[in-house]
Amino acid sequence: MTARLHPRLLLLLIALVPACTSGNQADRAQVTRASQDWPYAPVSIQVHPISRIKINRDTGKAMVHARIEMLDPDGFSTRGPGNLTLILSGQSEDGVMLMSQTEWECDLTDPTNNRRYYDEVTRTYQAILELSPNMNIPWEPSLRAVLTLPDGQSLSDSSRIRFTRATPEVAEPGPQDETAQP
Repeated sequence: MTARLHPRLLLLLIALVPACTSGNQADRAQVTRASQDWPYAPVSIQVHPISRIKINRDTGKAMVHARIEMLDPDGFSTRGPGNLTLILSGQSEDGVMLMSQTEWECDLTDPTNNRRYYDEVTRTYQAILELSPNMNIPWEPSLRAVLTLPDGQSLSDSSRIRFTRATPEVAEPGPQDETAQP
């Protein structure tokens, strides 16, 4: 005996299958009152230890590679909405306090921005800030991050970040290179 599905049951199954598949995430990623009450919403942020200042080898300009991690009440990495502001500060070699003229802001309540700046491998938000050529880079740079949540609450963290001041040296031609010249 062959098992046959009732036509109405078959129609019901066909109607439910699209609801189970993942659709366009942008349509569903809305900041609502319910998402703010989500138990895994960020309660703190951290300037991640891999944040640093690097020199761009092509342009010679200093670039701040900021990584900001949002943490839920259990201390696990999470994503979340809000307005993220980053500020570079620190003391110069002479002990004078320097503040960055470059301040980076991003509206992470916009789902497109939130996805663009989030790095799923490190579970951090990444921003790359180019410092102006005439700006003094602090001797001991500190990066401050402030996340203003949609309900107005602010989360912040500040941490020293690495900066290798040594520039890569150009290799001198070796003896084999000199003999190759005519």
